[in-house]
Amino acid sequence: MRGRSNRRVKIENDRSLYKQRNRIERMFGQLKINRAIATRYDQPASSFLGMVHLATARYRLKFVHVA
Repeated sequence: MRGRSNRRVKIENDRSLYKQRNRIERMFGQLKINRAIATRYDQPASSFLGMVHLATARYRLKFVHVA
């Protein structure tokens, strides 16, 4: 990723770190599509955590390739 050409002070960034951060940000965006997580319907922490685990597993299943 490159900065603006007219920037006075050049800012160096780590491309691999940016890619990892972007991946995590997209995952949280996908998790928040699930309404129960975005609004936290489940009041007990254990119920909420269970819902987060289910949503995460559902998200990860998209990347499993069936032969």
